[in-house]
Amino acid sequence: MKRFFCLLVAGWMLLSCAMAEESTIDAGMAKAFKQLKTTGATVYVAKGGNIVYEYHYGYADKKSKEKVNEDTYFRLASVTKLVAGIHVMQLVEDGLLDLDASIGDYLGYEVKNLYYPNVPVTLRHLMSHTSSLSPYGGYSVSKRPLQQILDASLKRKGNWYKYAPGSKYDYSNFGAGIMGSLVECVTGKNINDSITEMLFEPLGIDAALHPALVDEPEKIATQYNASGNTFKSRARALSSDWDAGVDPDMHFRITVGSAWMRGRDLCRLGMMMAQKGYMQISDAGGGTRVLKHTTVQEMMADQKGHGYVTVSSPYGLCVNRVTNLLDDRMIYGHQGLSEGVLCNLYWDPQTQFVFVLISNGCNTNMNDRIGILSRRTFQLAWEAFGE
Repeated sequence: MKRFFCLLVAGWMLLSCAMAEESTIDAGMAKAFKQLKTTGATVYVAKGGNIVYEYHYGYADKKSKEKVNEDTYFRLASVTKLVAGIHVMQLVEDGLLDLDASIGDYLGYEVKNLYYPNVPVTLRHLMSHTSSLSPYGGYSVSKRPLQQILDASLKRKGNWYKYAPGSKYDYSNFGAGIMGSLVECVTGKNINDSITEMLFEPLGIDAALHPALVDEPEKIATQYNASGNTFKSRARALSSDWDAGVDPDMHFRITVGSAWMRGRDLCRLGMMMAQKGYMQISDAGGGTRVLKHTTVQEMMADQKGHGYVTVSSPYGLCVNRVTNLLDDRMIYGHQGLSEGVLCNLYWDPQTQFVFVLISNGCNTNMNDRIGILSRRTFQLAWEAFGE
């Protein structure tokens, strides 16, 4: 009886300590969000294949006083590039796309940097942000078809930087958007349909490349700017244009930053990457392999010396190689920014630690290329659940 009582007391003390620690983390999160003028946000942390912490803050919609909760969808901004990159690598594994073939082979016309015509422009270049594409020519004209920008026969030099593809890093929304066009070329499906069928649905993830296409569109978050003013209302987001057809010539902006997802589902994608391409589906241990281990390693790797890439980039294949968050290791993931939206997904393969932050409006000031809010909340999570 005495032994039972001691065990009971010990268990109660451990539970009390865990509750106290979580309360401390919650307080730290709330302080960071308040100081950085956050309208609404969600944080998820996973470790060893399980979600171990979640925290929701503020409003999904200030006008209706609807609070952020586990069912709130957020716009991912540029983290869309990582999500799309995972799907692209599924198609590479299936043999439908080749990382080192000219993208013109898929688009149906010749594509080349007119200053360096002998170096092909490849999918690997697009995914590592070394393509030499310039956004200051035709890409800046929102309704111009892709062929009118890229077709080498038109000799539009303004769409290219004066360096060889693969020889310089330059972050490119343009290049990342072309990934969506290539997916449509090889699958014959709308980019949202393709990514839903091959990635979202098999994993039980409720997400889409347009907010009206998620399962519960009434739960998407209104977007606010850094001052807390409405940038894009729920109604405006839901009524924005969407073409459900297949049109690679016009769908080269979708995979730039259009994805909508709940925090827990983004965390699960991070868990899959941290677990070398394997996604656990149920607590009973059932799961599915999304990507081969070697494919995930390739996505995280420095691309210098791979294919036609001759320079190191902060990105592998749509994966940011992050060296300025932890002193003792590189971590991986992506950041997204758009008019008050801040989204971060990071993972550490060594510990299978995964961190997600998504805000629908906050102070998006940077410190060494990472949001100040992201740094503070990541540090709180790492101190509690990292090594």
